[in-house]
Amino acid sequence: MRTLFVSGEVAPFIKGTELAELACALPARLHETGSYETRIMMPRYGTVSERKNRLHEVIRLSGAEIPLGEEKEVLKVKVASIPGQRLQVYFMDNNHLFKRKGIFTDKQGKLFPDNLERALFFGRGVLETTRSLGWSPAIVHAMGWISGLLPWLLRTEYAGDPLFQDAKIVYTPQEVDFEARFTEEHLSKLGLPEALLDKSPVDMGLAHADMVIYPPSLTPEGNAPRFEGEHEEMAEQAMTLYEQVLNGVPA
Repeated sequence: MRTLFVSGEVAPFIKGTELAELACALPARLHETGSYETRIMMPRYGTVSERKNRLHEVIRLSGAEIPLGEEKEVLKVKVASIPGQRLQVYFMDNNHLFKRKGIFTDKQGKLFPDNLERALFFGRGVLETTRSLGWSPAIVHAMGWISGLLPWLLRTEYAGDPLFQDAKIVYTPQEVDFEARFTEEHLSKLGLPEALLDKSPVDMGLAHADMVIYPPSLTPEGNAPRFEGEHEEMAEQAMTLYEQVLNGVPA
């Protein structure tokens, strides 16, 4: 089963967070079963060393112009292998948006003012890269704050794309200690619809996913499932939940 994992953080490129460990462990363990073909995509933050992690640009996947309102930013796609795993991670890169040395904040802890633009670029970049690969996933599992726009993009801008028409969308939110919501200014600048007004990427992920699976640190809303146990148990849980969502069975 083709499963695309899209996460703001993936170990070992980002270390020490619940999200990063989960975004590495799940695809690795699913891949090991032989029943899953998994791919992973994340942003290439400036904190990810190209030399240390042996990143290299994939020329045939790079060069797409991603629209951000009336402006366009060029996408570079880089790739690296997870040490000890037969898995590659695709990095969405852009010097203007991701070269800086920080994920959401600068060295003084001040939020980057363009985090929402970065999330939009990342989401569109992921889907354009998947298009370029010609790889049609059965499951798209978006994880974390910056990946929250993926479910909305798949429901709207990419709804008519045959590559994604049968894909089921799973979302795992991430607890962040900041608020970043779309304002009228954002909508005007980025050419986005009113449906995003006062919404955050997490809001859009929760609203548009076929299934929401919460991480261990967050309390689920309603009857939504939550990952529990060791990574092996979480992988077993994920496989069961993926089968349920593919068959239209409530979690």
